[in-house]
Amino acid sequence: MVEIRFKPSDVGTVPDGSVTNVKVAAGAAIAMGKLDLAITDSEVAAAAGIAKDKLAALEIANTDIAAAAAIEKSKLAALEIEDSDVKADAAIAKSKLGALAIADADVDAITVTKVTGAIDGRAESTTGDKDVTGIGFDSATDEVVIDREE
Repeated sequence: MVEIRFKPSDVGTVPDGSVTNVKVAAGAAIAMGKLDLAITDSEVAAAAGIAKDKLAALEIANTDIAAAAAIEKSKLAALEIEDSDVKADAAIAKSKLGALAIADADVDAITVTKVTGAIDGRAESTTGDKDVTGIGFDSATDEVVIDREE
């Protein structure tokens, strides 16, 4: 016969630090609050499928985005396009440009024939029965002078 002795006060107690991994059953339902986990990147399976809302906010840098990402314009903040962003041969349609305030300095010298063709008798877009024969400026009187047929 084997005799076993114990103190009733020791029954059902386990000394701190005496339970090892080997002594815990594989199917033991241990509350997460009882575990001290520091999960590292190497411990997460590549196919883990973690929901985005479980991740902390990410700061995405330009280098994180693939060149072929095809991000929709609506997903981007408003862009301020500068002159240096536009290729010299971009061929932008005039209808895409806002109204331009063109000053005299923006225009090369204009010949009279570029105005309407009125001087050389091709005044197709003018009205009246007389052609304009000359246009000038009188600096003494600060007046524009228009010569016409008699």
